[in-house]
Amino acid sequence: DGFMVKNIPHELAFYGRLFSHQNNLKKDIQTIVEHIANAMGDIPYERYVFITHFMPGIFGGLEHKNSTALQFDSTALNDRKSYINWLCLVSHEYFHTWNVKRIRPKELGPFDYQKENHTSMLWLAEGLTSFMDELFVYRTGLIDSKEYVELLRSGFDRYFGIPGKRFHSLEASSLNAWIKLYRPDENSNNSTISYYLKGGIVFLILHIELSKKGKSIDGLIKMLWESYKKRPEVGVTREEVFAMIEQLGGRDVLDLFASMIQTTEDIPLEKAMQTAGAEFVWEEPVGAWLGISPEINENRVYVNQVVLDGPAYQAALNSKDELVAIDGIRILKDQYDKLEGRLQIDKNYCFTVCRNGILHEIECSPSKKPRVLKEISLKNEALFKQTFGMTN
Repeated sequence: DGFMVKNIPHELAFYGRLFSHQNNLKKDIQTIVEHIANAMGDIPYERYVFITHFMPGIFGGLEHKNSTALQFDSTALNDRKSYINWLCLVSHEYFHTWNVKRIRPKELGPFDYQKENHTSMLWLAEGLTSFMDELFVYRTGLIDSKEYVELLRSGFDRYFGIPGKRFHSLEASSLNAWIKLYRPDENSNNSTISYYLKGGIVFLILHIELSKKGKSIDGLIKMLWESYKKRPEVGVTREEVFAMIEQLGGRDVLDLFASMIQTTEDIPLEKAMQTAGAEFVWEEPVGAWLGISPEINENRVYVNQVVLDGPAYQAALNSKDELVAIDGIRILKDQYDKLEGRLQIDKNYCFTVCRNGILHEIECSPSKKPRVLKEISLKNEALFKQTFGMTN
């Protein structure tokens, strides 16, 4: 089954069983394809296939030059938020037809399949795609402004909660992908940042900065696409991308973008969103915070991850420690689940932990929970739509 876009066949190959839902997958996929194809101006293939494996609990995708292999939770399509994630997955992998499979960092093709292919430009390959996937879905009308800003809020909140952004630039994150992103450990959240996540946010800020000058991210994508068509056998360099950005937005925009790519300095995300007509609404959560991500094994509580500079980190609790007791009281899963409301902030507690078979007593003082980004308020929805709907 499938559909035609610009007289080119697009086929759907679905595997697995689905919970019943009210969505029209074929129609919505076609809407996304038509929108992205029109935005890019031409289609670089003669046939395209969406191969989707629907099974419980899975998510992901892999792009090819004229197809994509998708994985999605077969039980989730009737949930609106999950369905929006499905639409963004389709958009993400389909846009890779242009960005990655054709527009690409020079190191990404032709490949040497006998070794890793390192590049410092995955912020272009995946960061740009991660921004555009949601933006394309928004521009199709398949989601509204409130749903789009909720997608943005979710990503922003994850970004704010990753200490590793203080130590790993986007270029470093890209270059270290083989040993960091694809080999995560218990300290990854403290030491690195995803070029998908931060890369998408950086291109959002770039788009907003360009919009202030009557331009948009679409202009950059068109320049990249035209450059590719002139020399399809050669990938693009960082300097070439930077030159395009400077041509579009001027030296000030380029300097900001280069800083966001090459350094670990704070990025002006909240200020950028204010420029686009949106305000951050912060929340101070109630309850004590230890800065631990637990792992439960047979009702016993183990430390999985320790948040950098959090109370547990400052007390020298380690990943793999078993949390045995607090102030002499045995702690199992049920007790741990209630700790937030029962521990007092800034009070010292004696934590008994088992580390490598030896019991240790460690003093730890819970703190207030870090603030979270509760919502993004559309103070000026007309300005917001204008900013993110531009196509010049």
